[in-house]
Formats: sequence, C-alpha cells, structure tokens
Amino acid sequence: MDPVVMLDHFHMTAPTFAPHPHAGISAVTYMFEDAVGAHVNYDSLGNYGPIRPGALHWFAAGRGAVHTEQPEGDGHHIHALQIFVNLPASQKYDAPYAFDVAPTEIPEVLGAGVRVRVVSGSSNGVTAPKNAELPQPFTLLDGFLTAACVFRHDLPRGWNATVCVISGHLHVDVAGEARQLSAGNAIGIGLRAEAPHNALVIALRADPESHFVMLSGPALDEPMAKHGPFVMNSVEQLNDRISAFRRGEFGELDDETFPQLKTYRTQG
Repeated sequence: MDPVVMLDHFHMTAPTFAPHPHAGISAVTYMFEDAVGAHVNYDSLGNYGPIRPGALHWFAAGRGAVHTEQPEGDGHHIHALQIFVNLPASQKYDAPYAFDVAPTEIPEVLGAGVRVRVVSGSSNGVTAPKNAELPQPFTLLDGFLTAACVFRHDLPRGWNATVCVISGHLHVDVAGEARQLSAGNAIGIGLRAEAPHNALVIALRADPESHFVMLSGPALDEPMAKHGPFVMNSVEQLNDRISAFRRGEFGELDDETFPQLKTYRTQG
C-alpha cells in the first residue's frame, strides 16, 4: 500500500476519540456523499470547522500536531474513510498544515454507467483542484459503476494503488489478470520504477454495480518505524517525536475552541 500506511472505512454516530497527536504522516479524512451531518475538525494549528458529506480534509502532520474529529448534532451518521498517507523522509520534520476541498469543488469523470469523483490527483484527463497543496502527488478516486460498465485508470510507473470495494461487486483487470472483489475487500497493485512501460492500465468493471475507492501514489520505498499515530524512518526519530509531544511542542486544543476538552480530561 506504500505510501498508504492505513485505510479505515468507518461509520461514526457520536464522538469516539479524544484529541490525539500525529507526526510523519498526513491524516486524511474523506466523507462519502451519503454521510448525514458534519464531521467537525479541531486541531492545534487553530483550524476548526465541519467536514461535510462529499468533502476532503487533508491534515499534513509533518513534525507533529494534535487534532480530533467528531460528529456533532442529533441524527448524524458519518460514513467516511480515514487514510494515513506516509510522508517522505525529506518532509517528516516540515511544519504541519491542513486544507479542505469542498464537495462542490470535486470534479468527476462521467460516462455511461460511470461516475468517478476525482477527489485528489487526476484521472482520464480530469484534475482535482488543490493538487498543489498536497505534500506529495496522491490520487483519491471515489467511483460508482453500474450495468457492467468499465472504468479505466492509468497507474504511473513507480506508483502503487489500492482498490477497495465499498459496496457491490467489482472485477479488477490488470495486464490480463482479473480478480473479483466484493464489499469490504481490497487489492494492491504496483508498477515498479524500473518497469519498461510508463503506465499500467487498471480496468474496473461492475458486477452488476459497485461503489469503490482507489488510492494511489508514488512508492516511497523507505524504512518505516511506527508507533500508533507516529510514523517515522527510525526508532530514534520515533522517540524524538514522542518526546516532543510530551514536552508540548505539538500544541494543544484549548477549552474555548474545543469545549468538550473538559469532558475528556474528566474521563481520562
């Protein structure tokens, strides 16, 4: 899955996690269009606001920051992805930052029986609006196929991709090798940097309908040391970032911008 460290497909109806730190990765939240209500983001950079159905929130933690996200309000049902995208060694100590992509900003690849939202990156000549804000190139596609229709995507040389089926059934064909996936299953696909061709065609066909996501980015092929939400290149760097967090260098959420903090302190 490199550069993807973790992919979590989740449903959430109430606050679940206390504020927590990240370092060395981007923590990416993508809300599916069928979510109900907003997922509210708070972080130690001073950002606060709702992530609405169909929107993207990209939190490049770099050398470290604290955040939390939660549904707020009655009847909210958050259906979303949480994706940890690794940062290259050259960016693990960069200053943290975050940006949002609104649902109305996301372009689509459209065809007979095909609708694919290009949330980040590009596909089939369609380019997402805020690619310049990404720490590294990364493509996130949210697709819907019906009536045995086919969607094709070119995977560049040196990139890896993960195709995950959210609902329905999907045929995945790569270089003449086909796999059938059902909801909850995923497949990893890669094209090595030394491959003789510049791209690999991934063909996806619904059977008879499917909702899928595709995540792809350049493989970092770097050493990795992980501890929960910290992902660095060595144990020494890992210990350095944990110590920095304990010293308060990641910042914190205050009671004014995050009133629930008092509740978490009491529970803790």
